[in-house]
Amino acid sequence: MGELKLYKALEEALGSEKAKEVTEAIVELVKDKKIELKNELKEELTKELATKYDLKLTEQSLRALIEQCRGELQTQIEQVRTELKTEIEQVRGELKAEIQQVKSELLKWLIVLFIGQATFIVGLVFTLVKLLKG
Repeated sequence: MGELKLYKALEEALGSEKAKEVTEAIVELVKDKKIELKNELKEELTKELATKYDLKLTEQSLRALIEQCRGELQTQIEQVRTELKTEIEQVRGELKAEIQQVKSELLKWLIVLFIGQATFIVGLVFTLVKLLKG
């Protein structure tokens, strides 16, 4: 449709045969330019797109980064585990010491109670002996 308009415009100025030649030349030039622009655009887009190789490199980098993070996390977990074990052992030692102290206090009180009861019984026996003699 556009070719016909171009031809008609040129026909008036150049004549029928010359208008046909110029129209064909312009149409051919436009087609060539269109193909050239398409190819340039395709090349530009291809440069912007990631290739399989690019994706593979990115995947490898990400996998390496994940492994590095995994190793660092494992190290941190081990450090925390060691610290917790140390703290647990410290608390366990403190509890044992406190339990031992309580045991010692209870034993002292039991000895005192035993001595008190023994003294009471001895006193009661002496009193009964006095009463029975007297």
